[in-house]
Amino acid sequence: MMDIEEAKIQLIDLPGIILGAASGKGRGREILGAVRSADLILNLICFLPDGSIEFSHLTTIRQELFNAGMRLNEKPPRIQITKTNRGGIGFTYNGHQDMDREEVKGILNEMGFSNASVYFSEPHVTPDQLIDHIMGNRIYTKEFVVINKKDLAKKKIKDEEITNKIGHNHWVKISALNKENIDKLRHQIFQELELIRVYLKPPQKEVDMSEPIILHKGDNIKKLCLKLHKRFLINYRYALVWGKSAKHPGQKFIQTDHNLEDGDIVSIYLKR
Repeated sequence: MMDIEEAKIQLIDLPGIILGAASGKGRGREILGAVRSADLILNLICFLPDGSIEFSHLTTIRQELFNAGMRLNEKPPRIQITKTNRGGIGFTYNGHQDMDREEVKGILNEMGFSNASVYFSEPHVTPDQLIDHIMGNRIYTKEFVVINKKDLAKKKIKDEEITNKIGHNHWVKISALNKENIDKLRHQIFQELELIRVYLKPPQKEVDMSEPIILHKGDNIKKLCLKLHKRFLINYRYALVWGKSAKHPGQKFIQTDHNLEDGDIVSIYLKR
């Protein structure tokens, strides 16, 4: 357990994922099973003694995660499939699609659908995304890449080159040996998990800044109440909010659907 910006984050150090892990090689299924429950995957690669970076290791890890049904830095496709009694495969969509009706029909037929209504509510849905949706057992998880042994980086590799190799800019270079950029890594973990800190102010008392309630971005007063105890929701009268999400200090909210932001102070008033 690690304290990161007032939140307790559980970090699980797993054995390396090798080629063939998704097929069971090297206790692969056991390791990948643990990965499936993670909110964030930190993929660790290193600088090599010659100053280059072992991107090939990252490619292997990603391929095995993909084979195990994990989709990194993706969101579930917005697809609706409704089985029907007759009429074959009906296909409607929103935005430009690269697949035509015959291709969609072929995939659904192969997956056991004879009659169904299919709707894509987003553009550019791929065959793989359609298959993933039908399978229904895919895990969509965020990935962050940590490049260790920065102390071996004898030659300058441009950040743009690293971003192009990794495929996104969610990465950081560190040196565990010299403790370099460790605080930056901790901050990035907090940001990638999309956590927020909310501080409680008991009615007529001072705010407690010592131990925030940890929520996720987009969580509202209802989620805060349930995090405390369901009685806070059952007996809820109103809440006063100070902070980024409030239009003015101590804004009153009768409803519980107000979204909170990091650093907000909340005072909850209950029915007597």
